[in-house]
Amino acid sequence: MEIKNAIIAILVFLLVISTSTSFVAYQHQQRQIVAQEEIIEQLLNAPLTETEQPHIVEPPFQVNLTTGVSTTTANIVAVRSDTRSGVLGTVRVEVKEGTGNVLVNTNPFVEPDTQYSVREAVEVAATFTNVDISTKDIIISFTINGTLIGGPSAGAATTVATVAALQGRKVRHDVAITGTIEPGGYIGQVSGVFDKAVAAEKSNISLFLVPSGQKKVVYYEQQVEEQKIFGFSFTRVYYTPKEIDLGEYLEGTMTVEEVVTIAEAVSAMLV
Repeated sequence: MEIKNAIIAILVFLLVISTSTSFVAYQHQQRQIVAQEEIIEQLLNAPLTETEQPHIVEPPFQVNLTTGVSTTTANIVAVRSDTRSGVLGTVRVEVKEGTGNVLVNTNPFVEPDTQYSVREAVEVAATFTNVDISTKDIIISFTINGTLIGGPSAGAATTVATVAALQGRKVRHDVAITGTIEPGGYIGQVSGVFDKAVAAEKSNISLFLVPSGQKKVVYYEQQVEEQKIFGFSFTRVYYTPKEIDLGEYLEGTMTVEEVVTIAEAVSAMLV
């Protein structure tokens, strides 16, 4: 009997230790999952209204015939580092006569990897349009709800906006894209696609472009299981992956499409 009690005590102790070490991680993950589930529920139950108008302002395209300066703007989406929520902003591209400089406005603060992404975007845009940019200066500016710009996920949007400025075309105001820009004009995968899609939908974007393979996203759904060990009752909390097709969940409010190359993005976004 003493041996049995000792074994039970040891098992209980090990179970308590195992549970306590993972409790903090579970709490953090649970908060994120609950937030995601609430957003999904809101999207599914949101009534559709035909009279609802977009909250965003149409990004302008301007050409100053006297100075030869062209300016265009495209939507960008990001995830805030503090609240982990998606947010919509803009990237503005100005092209004027110059000596081949690529300048990035650092207000708000732009991290080094974003600056590198901007230069890659300009190179891809120049190759795509076959425009000699050695006689031009290109100025890139970001505007996005008081948060710093970090990461390369605005690369695709910056490339599309630069193509528009170089070709004298206009970017659709009701379209947004997320994705990196890679050599050869390929669009690479990014993180936070779910949160970015929600931000785009809330801003009444009608078409959201994502990298190939990211139309479906995975989140972790909470599972609770009651267990009994040697007469003791325990609650086991764990998480199972669940796949969401953004196109299906946002059907009726926003179209989600995958794009592989900058050519596909340009075709969908420019007029």
